[in-house]
Amino acid sequence: MQCTFIRCEFRRIELASWNKHVVWTLCNNNNTQVAGTVPGGVYSDLQKAGVISDILSGFNDIQTRWVAYDTWTYTGHFEVGHHDLETSIVNLVFEGVDTVAFVELNDVPIGTTHNMFVRYVFDVKQHLKIGKNELKVSFASPVEVARNRSKKHFAAPDCVPDVYNGECHANQIRKMQASFSWDWGPAFPSVGLWKPVFIELYDGAIIRSVTTHTEQKEQNWELRIVVHVESGTTKKHVTGYLSASLTVDGPQTIKIARKVDVVTRDDGTGELELNMTVSLNDISLWWPNGFGDQTLYDLEVSLKTHEKGEEICQKSVKIGFRTLEVIEEDASNILGNTTAGKGLTFYFKINGYPIFMKGSNWIPANILPELGYDKSTVDSLLTAASETHMSMLRVWGGGVYESEYFYERCDQLGILIWQDFLFACAMYPADPEFLDNVTDEIEQTVIRLQHHPSIALWSGNNENEVALRGNWYNTQAQFSKYKEEYIKLYVDTIKPIVENLDPNRRYLVSSPSNGLESEQEGYIAQNPYDPYYGDTHYYNYLSDNWDLNIYPNTRFASEYGFQSLPSLKTMSTATKNKEDYKLDSAYSKHRQHSPNGYDFIKDQINRHLKLDESDPKYFDKFVFYSQISQAMAMKAETEFYRQSQANWYTMGALYWQLNDVWQAPSWSSIEYGGKWKMLHYYAKSFFAPVLVSPRLLLTGAVDVYVINDRLVPLVDSKIIIEFYNWSSLIPFKSQEHPASAEMLCAAKQMSISLAEYSKDEIFLKFSLDIENVPYSPHNFVFPRPLKEIKGLKQPHIKITVENNSFQNRFKGFRYVVNIEVDAVILFLWLETNSLDGRFLDNGFIVTQPRTKVDYIIQKHVSAQELERSITYQYYLN
Repeated sequence: MQCTFIRCEFRRIELASWNKHVVWTLCNNNNTQVAGTVPGGVYSDLQKAGVISDILSGFNDIQTRWVAYDTWTYTGHFEVGHHDLETSIVNLVFEGVDTVAFVELNDVPIGTTHNMFVRYVFDVKQHLKIGKNELKVSFASPVEVARNRSKKHFAAPDCVPDVYNGECHANQIRKMQASFSWDWGPAFPSVGLWKPVFIELYDGAIIRSVTTHTEQKEQNWELRIVVHVESGTTKKHVTGYLSASLTVDGPQTIKIARKVDVVTRDDGTGELELNMTVSLNDISLWWPNGFGDQTLYDLEVSLKTHEKGEEICQKSVKIGFRTLEVIEEDASNILGNTTAGKGLTFYFKINGYPIFMKGSNWIPANILPELGYDKSTVDSLLTAASETHMSMLRVWGGGVYESEYFYERCDQLGILIWQDFLFACAMYPADPEFLDNVTDEIEQTVIRLQHHPSIALWSGNNENEVALRGNWYNTQAQFSKYKEEYIKLYVDTIKPIVENLDPNRRYLVSSPSNGLESEQEGYIAQNPYDPYYGDTHYYNYLSDNWDLNIYPNTRFASEYGFQSLPSLKTMSTATKNKEDYKLDSAYSKHRQHSPNGYDFIKDQINRHLKLDESDPKYFDKFVFYSQISQAMAMKAETEFYRQSQANWYTMGALYWQLNDVWQAPSWSSIEYGGKWKMLHYYAKSFFAPVLVSPRLLLTGAVDVYVINDRLVPLVDSKIIIEFYNWSSLIPFKSQEHPASAEMLCAAKQMSISLAEYSKDEIFLKFSLDIENVPYSPHNFVFPRPLKEIKGLKQPHIKITVENNSFQNRFKGFRYVVNIEVDAVILFLWLETNSLDGRFLDNGFIVTQPRTKVDYIIQKHVSAQELERSITYQYYLN
C-alpha cells in the first residue's frame, strides 16, 4: 500500500539491486567480496552470502563485531544512454546512506555523507558517461569515526555500561543510536545504502515534498499547501504553472492553480504556496483509533515548467482534517484549589475533545535499519497496536525516523505519533559541523513527515534534560558547559526550524520534561519529574509492581515498564543448546543487558508466585512467570494512570515498549518475530474503551472506578461484583451497583470493605453490564499474594476445536476453541508450538466451566490438527 508518490515526466534511473541492469558488489580491504544489495546493508549482505551466520543467533553480536571495525565499499555498475544526458540537470540521489561515506563516480570524487537520516543530492552531469559507469561508496567504520570525533568534541558519557556489550560514542555521529547497543538490544554498527539510490534527469524543477497546514475558521477549513521544489543543486529561475486538486466528500474535486515565477536558493531549493478554502460540509474529521473514522483525502499537486518544452511533475499525498492541541494551562481550572490543582495540565485535545492517550513506545522494527522498513513487519506491529485500543505510539529518540509506509499506516489506523528527534540518553556535541549536520536532518525530516495527520507532537530528545539535571553521566562539574550546549542544540538550532516549518504543532524540548515550566526555568528544570507538569518516565524495580499504590502521580506517563523473558519458542530461534536454558548460563547473562535484570524479575515473581529453584522445570517456569509478572505489573500501573484521570487529570499512558529487535529479556509486549507476550493480550483489556477498574488499597478496602473513553456518557449501567472462593467455580456472593460516568472520564463509583473475609481464601471478579458496548472486560482483585492463597485445586482441562472454520481474507482462517475446566485456573496460557497462528485472547483467569476463544492462522488446517497442536500451562501453588 503506497499512498504517497511522485510522478514526473522525466527519467529516473533506479540504481537498486532489483534493476537487472545494475550490478552491486561489496568488498573490504581483506578481499572479502560478495554481491551487494541496494537498498541494503553490510550485515544483511554478508549473512546472505554465508560469510557470517544468523546475526541474532547465540553470541553473534560479538563474534561478528569485526564487521563494524572494517571499512567497506559498495560498487555499482550501470548503463547510461545518450538521451539520458540531454537534460540540463542530472543528479545522483541517495535517500539514505548509513553513515560516513566517500562517493566516487567513474573514479572522480563527488562528495561525502555523514548523516544516515539525510537525503544527499549530487550534480553528476559532468561525470556520467555514455555506456558503462561505476559508482563507488566507501564507508568508514562508524565505531572508529565516533571514537576519533570524541577526541575533539567529547560529550558524556564515555561509553555504554559494560553489560550492554556495546560500542562507545554513538552520540558523536548522526546514526541510529541503538546500533551501538542499548539495554534492550545488541550492537550492530551497520553501514550501507539503506534507502533507495537513483539518478534524476530533468530540465526545470521537481516537487520533492508537500507540507499542508489546516485551520478551521467558522464554516470552512483553510488549507495552505507548501510545495517544496528543487531545481538541481544551484540557484535557478523557474517559471511555469502550479496546480492542486483535492478530492473531498461527495465525491467532488476542488481545484486551484497559479503561475510560477520564482528564483530558487543557491542550493536549488525553494517553496511555492497555494491556498484553498474547503467547506466544513465537504469534510469528515480524522479521529484517533477508537474515537471515530480515519478519513483521508487525496491531494494532488502538479508543477509544469518550461525549459526545453513542457515538463510535468506531480506529487500525491493523503491528508486528514483534524484539530490537535497540547493543552498546558492552569490545572486548577479542572481540579480546583486542591493539591492536584497546582501547576499545569498536559493533555491532547483533538477536534475539541480532551482525549486520554493509550499506547506504547516504538523502537526500530529491526536492529538493521535496512530491514526495519519491511512492510509486513511494520504492518503486523501497527495492527497489533490498533487491536489493543492504542491511540498513540511514541517513536523513541534512539532509533530512526520511520518509513513513509509506517506513517501512512498510522494515518489509516488512527495511531497518533509522538515523534522524538533522534537524540537519546547522552549529552551531544554542539560544534558548528555537528549543528550544520543536524540542521539538514531536522529540515528534511519535518518537511517529509509534516503532512501526516498522525504526527501529534515533536520532541527534541529522550531523557537528556533529566540526565543533565540528575547527573546521570557525572556531568555536574561541567554543568554550565553542558547546559549551554544543550540549549544551543535543542533550543537555538532545532526549535526554530520546527516552529518555522510546522508552526501548529507543539515542539517539546525533551521527554520527560515539565513542558512550559521547563522552558520557564531555562530549559533544564530543577525537577524534570515534577508531577504537576508535563510528562514523566517511571521505573521502579524495588517495590511491588503489582500494587497500584506505589505509582506516582503524573500529568502524562510517556514511559514505564518492566522486563520479561521471551517465550521458549522465540528463544529457540536464537539457541538450541539446552545448556543455555539456565539463568546463570553464559548465554543468558550475555542476553540480559539490564544491570541486575534477572534479580529484579526474580524479586517480582517471588513477591506473588511460588517458584522452587530446585524444580527440574525451573527455567521454563521462570520464563512463563516472568511474563505473568510483567503483564500484572503493567496492568496495575496502567490502570492507576487511567484511574488518576479522576483526581490528578493524568491524560496519557504509553508503556515501554511495544516491540523487540532480538530474542532476549526486554520490556516489550511483542517478541521479536511478532509473538504476543501475555502483556500484549492484557493491554487489550487494560486499554479497553470502557473498563471497570478496582484498586486494592493499603487499608484492605477496594475502590472501584469506571473508565469511559467514549464520546457519550455511561448511563443505565451496573457493576457486578462476584466473590469467589479459590476452591469453586461458583461465586458465593454477588452484588450489583449502579454505575455512571461522563464521557471521556474516569469516575470513582464506590468503596467496598473486605474486613469480614479471609483474604487468603477469596478473590473478586468485576464486570460491567452495559448495553451497546461490544467489549468491556472482566477485572479481578486478589486480596493476598497468589503464593499465599488457599483452596486452589489442580484442574482437569479439556480442549476441543469446532469443525467449522471460516476464512477472513485479512486475518486468514478462524477457528473456535472450546475450553472445559472443573476448577479455577490462573493465567491459563495456550500455545500451538507446531503452528504459526495466534489466539485472540490468552492468559485467562478462568472462573467458568466453559470458555470459548478464537484462533486465527494464515493457512488452513484441520480441526484435528489444530487440536493436537494446542498445549497449555498455568499457575498453581
